[in-house]
Amino acid sequence: MKVFGKCQSCQSEIPFITQAYTRVEFAMRIGEFVTLKCKSCKTETKFHVDELFANPSKLAQISSGLVLLIGTPLIFLVVNPFLKTGTSHYLIYSVGGFLLIPVFIYAILNRQDQNRVSNFNRRKLKGRIHNIGS
Repeated sequence: MKVFGKCQSCQSEIPFITQAYTRVEFAMRIGEFVTLKCKSCKTETKFHVDELFANPSKLAQISSGLVLLIGTPLIFLVVNPFLKTGTSHYLIYSVGGFLLIPVFIYAILNRQDQNRVSNFNRRKLKGRIHNIGS
């Protein structure tokens, strides 16, 4: 997961890649403080875990969009012969329901990414009683 901190000099986002999905897990793996170097102004800034935030993944948005845009026509091409030859309304409804598969995949991928981002950004480490080494 990619987390970001704001550079205090130039206000640009400094990315940091981690395997942690919450701030507590981040603090346990890396520590409460992490030093990041800004690529634009070359300033090193020490961030507390609570000063970092996660953004929605562009890769997840692109992949879910591609599933929707490519998957719907592909499923329509596969299902279209059944829709043309089908005489029963139930057959047409059930086969037409397959067209909703890319929509469900799109919704699931977007929801998982939203959960990941909100789970990291919602819970702060400050104010909690913890015994992580400083």
